[in-house]
Amino acid sequence: MRLSCLRPLLPAVALTMACTDSTAPSRLASGLYVLESVNGQAVPAIVIAGQTDTSFMLSATLTLDGAGNAVRIEHWRYVYQPSHAEEGTLTANSEYRITRGNITVGSFQPCPANALCEGNKVGKITSTTLTLAYADNPTAPVFLYRIAPSL
Repeated sequence: MRLSCLRPLLPAVALTMACTDSTAPSRLASGLYVLESVNGQAVPAIVIAGQTDTSFMLSATLTLDGAGNAVRIEHWRYVYQPSHAEEGTLTANSEYRITRGNITVGSFQPCPANALCEGNKVGKITSTTLTLAYADNPTAPVFLYRIAPSL
């Protein structure tokens, strides 16, 4: 086939390539990620320690699907001084987006008026690990997840 015959197809190919969404969730990220450490400390780990209370992350998972949905399940323990403790589980349904090895997990809609909204978590994703910390908070704890082996 001569190049002159391909010339009409070039704009269509270029347009198709230009229309790919670089923020679309990657299917390669799909899977179950298990929390390994918080700020380098293996779980169970202290997340926040104050003078009157301490928060521990006992365990956590983050499930990402190919449609851009994320489900985070965290098991917490709160210890209040002098001797009161509570344990609980948080399940958060959200979304994720990946752009060039960076991941954002949370909501991509504005927080409604008078609502209590958790901030997005941002981090890096590789083929086996994912790190997250709260966006715009340089002192936020860093959560390191590792992908669970497939069965």
